[in-house]
Amino acid sequence: MARTLDRTKFLEDLNNAIDNFEDNTYSKVVAISHNDADGISSLHLIQNLLYKMGINYDYFIYNRSVSWANYLEGILSRKTSNKTAYIFTDVGSNLLELIPIISKRDEHFYILDHHEVESNFTNYIIPDNLYFVNPTVHGYDGLEHIAGSTLTYMFAKKIKPSLINQGWLTIIGIAGDSLTSTDMLQSFNREVYEEILDEEVFQDQEGLILFGSMYDTINNSLKYSILPYVKGFGGESDKIIKDELKALSIDPNKKTIDLDESENLKIQEKTKASMGHYAIIHQKQGILRYAFEHALLLNILCFKNISAAISIIQLKKSTRYAKDLYHEYINNLTRNMKTLSTELPRVETNKAIFIDVMGKIPPSSWSDTASFSSVNELLDPYKILVLGGEEKKSRTIKLSIRCTRKFLAENKGVGINSIISKIKGEYGGMGGGHKLAGGIRLSKPSYNLLKNKIDDFI
Repeated sequence: MARTLDRTKFLEDLNNAIDNFEDNTYSKVVAISHNDADGISSLHLIQNLLYKMGINYDYFIYNRSVSWANYLEGILSRKTSNKTAYIFTDVGSNLLELIPIISKRDEHFYILDHHEVESNFTNYIIPDNLYFVNPTVHGYDGLEHIAGSTLTYMFAKKIKPSLINQGWLTIIGIAGDSLTSTDMLQSFNREVYEEILDEEVFQDQEGLILFGSMYDTINNSLKYSILPYVKGFGGESDKIIKDELKALSIDPNKKTIDLDESENLKIQEKTKASMGHYAIIHQKQGILRYAFEHALLLNILCFKNISAAISIIQLKKSTRYAKDLYHEYINNLTRNMKTLSTELPRVETNKAIFIDVMGKIPPSSWSDTASFSSVNELLDPYKILVLGGEEKKSRTIKLSIRCTRKFLAENKGVGINSIISKIKGEYGGMGGGHKLAGGIRLSKPSYNLLKNKIDDFI
């Protein structure tokens, strides 16, 4: 079913929050953001805003591993005061949890989020001290139309227009969430991208899209591209790739951004790679110069070393530590996608593909392997992917479940979150997710039943 987009009401919510923030004199603001590239970019935008306004601030990173009640217990002061404000960016749409907490406080709470509200928004009574801005309640798609950093930028720049010069932070957030070439951006992501581009804060460039290793030689770009994953090149040996390139009369050591038109055309004809636009950040070097790769590095660091993630976004070039983590990650991910798409047996139903990857792909890599396999449509895009295996410690079956937008369109918008909810209702287990991705843990007997009954939940 097509979404009804209500731009007017969304902007009313946003402007109401902005007006209230400007009308109050806060002695302190606490920023709380999500632990990914979009969240870290949003956090830095808010920090820049508060610095320019001369407001004392503190910040915290939320990783969704605990309930909001437990998380905020150590953050909220025992004394409540309307001179303090809390700004949530890229998180905070768990209103069922947050409203009971906020309604008992005197502080002002601003939630700037683009994730879907977990249940019917119209059923909630919003407290007077909560300014909730979420475009998804007005029909917008939080993945395609507006990133968390786009929403945060719109809030911050309206208050301090000079923050457009920090717009490159938004470009990183958009790159990390949209997972597409920039010419495919839509709605507010497109509007904000072009606004910042007009100020020449970053550079928009056209070329061969091999996200993951755009900064490298064409040999390595083909080997380590994760979007798209290039079959026949991804995860292959250097010898195989170099022989293929030499057969095309292309120097394997030539930088991807330096390929000429005829060389780009040869590679397009040989692979599923295509031409498109991508963002380059002027003042940065190496990995950090390319918005997608910068965002990917931030996502990797967020799960390895959150302090490094928060600091590296302000650096001109990557540290050796971060660079090593990055290369390890893309090397493993391309190998895992190769393994998944070519080597592993699978069980298929009319609507699902089950793949047991225990012993073939490390459990720590299951989620990302499932996600990028789905985005790249390595398997049937009209079926959900159920990837996982038995966890030795818990003796339960851990599953990463993914689907494509083609699946959503064919199944009237029934997404992974809905499917997991139905599975839990029938078999128990723990898990959750959103429309395109989620995870669940089940007992072995329940998993065996699920393989025969999965189509009933779709």
